[in-house]
Amino acid sequence: MEERFWKDGVEYKLVPVKKERKTKALFTLTMPKNNSWNGHWSGEGRCFCKELTAFRYGKAVYPLLKEGNYGYDFGDGWFANVKVTFVTPSEARSAMKKSDGFCGYEWMIDEICNLGEIRPLEERRKQNKKNNYIEL
Repeated sequence: MEERFWKDGVEYKLVPVKKERKTKALFTLTMPKNNSWNGHWSGEGRCFCKELTAFRYGKAVYPLLKEGNYGYDFGDGWFANVKVTFVTPSEARSAMKKSDGFCGYEWMIDEICNLGEIRPLEERRKQNKKNNYIEL
């Protein structure tokens, strides 16, 4: 039912605001532990985000994808954290405007989406050997 009201001789019609659904997954990269000479990461204070569509028509695109933090230890004193949050498309656009990319770590997003975790280097190497990939 449509609601209308008059104010100062003008008729106004109230239209319900359509609520956006959280259909996007926002991945945010940080390096909470590092082994740099001054104890700081050069990207500290900058936004490193990437977004993907997580839900289409109410169904999960990546069934293993869950909100939360995913860590990866490089083994040399550096540690990466990828935070996954489900957001609306407008929130994702806003974050992506501020983003400086993902520093070449998009492979972490692939692992999180497809496996639900970021595998250690040894496990990824074993898988590459099984698939006959060439290691660089």
